[in-house]
Amino acid sequence: MRQRMQPYGIIFPPHCTVPAILSGLLARAYLFQRGGLSQRGRLPRLGGLVCACLAALLCLTLPATAGPRNDDDLKQLTASLLETKIKPDAIPALYRPEYTSTISAALSLEDPEPVFVVRLPDGPRIYPQRIMVWHEVVNEVVGDATYCITYSPLTGVLAAYKGQAGRFMTTFGVDGRLLYNNTVLFDRATGSLWSQLLGIAIDGPMRGKVLQRIPAWWTTWGVARAAMPDAKVLATPTAIRRSYGKDPYGSYLLPGTYYDDDRIMHPVPKLDRRMKSKTPILGMDVQGQQLAIDVATLRKNGVANIDQGPTPLLAVVDRRLDVIRVYDRTVWSKPATFALKKGSPNRLVDTESGSEWSIDGKAEAGPMKGAVLNELIPVNAMWFAWSSFHPATLVVPSSDAWPAPPQSQPQLNLPGLAPFQ
Repeated sequence: MRQRMQPYGIIFPPHCTVPAILSGLLARAYLFQRGGLSQRGRLPRLGGLVCACLAALLCLTLPATAGPRNDDDLKQLTASLLETKIKPDAIPALYRPEYTSTISAALSLEDPEPVFVVRLPDGPRIYPQRIMVWHEVVNEVVGDATYCITYSPLTGVLAAYKGQAGRFMTTFGVDGRLLYNNTVLFDRATGSLWSQLLGIAIDGPMRGKVLQRIPAWWTTWGVARAAMPDAKVLATPTAIRRSYGKDPYGSYLLPGTYYDDDRIMHPVPKLDRRMKSKTPILGMDVQGQQLAIDVATLRKNGVANIDQGPTPLLAVVDRRLDVIRVYDRTVWSKPATFALKKGSPNRLVDTESGSEWSIDGKAEAGPMKGAVLNELIPVNAMWFAWSSFHPATLVVPSSDAWPAPPQSQPQLNLPGLAPFQ
């Protein structure tokens, strides 16, 4: 039986920036003045001067494209949940599963097959997509902490989180309902519902709480095995009967299946035609501005200095795992500009000082030696999924200007609810 958890008050994400907090205060001030909100009895009305000051601050600091981050938006997302025939736990999440070696896993995995790589505190782990498509969630326990590795087949979303919801260290299961085709999770500590793409609780006692995202990379088995020969590989479960050698949605290796055609299983608020629906992108939320990194363009160019949005970014292909890494390219309070070092595909050079950097974002030679770039954590997703949650997203690297122009006749006022990076 589904748990319909009742709201537990307004819980704003712990990462709220000053603009987000001011936005909430302004909304509350309006409600106070209208007499529509009270706590612990009647609260005094806020004067027009206070509201005017808040509004002025918002105009100065809030990016025009940043969606509201409030309880009404979460209620709107909850109201958009799609009921399916799949019941909670009918797609069985894995808990502390068995692992095998790369040598043993190579007996059944082909080099081009997609796999997911996550570095946990006790070392890297490899999760074959052929197994994840049947389970969607793997709950890991390392020391006294839990971690949740998730994959949503219908939306191509790979996201990994630390399994702490508020004060609770918990594990997660698959609810069965969908939100714009994306998997909906529930935590076993409180029964709250979570958006797999956003990493935020949309309903239940934890509503508004945000999970801490951890890096997860989408690559191929041949590359992952060569880069991490000692990594643990998720073993095929033996206690659950599934057709692990067959993907129910088709194949990433063959054309004309769900993963590359025009089918979308369930309606979404609006299809953004800037890219084909199933185009792989890396989605990010940077200080309230959502960005979609075009994976194909990045792979072609190898590196991009991205100026759109509130933070100067560096996106670069890490050839060791054949993945894209994203950094804030601010160095000592100033933006740096990077290029690949000639003859060294995994080395960078900044044009300002000529310093040499590793692909891990560390300056190892030159005037900036010792400087370290802050790495940001993107989300692997299909374009239609990311743009459904974030209709005002920018596409980069491209000519999209910041802030993005408003969408014409949006069907829903969707918030920018992606977790803090």
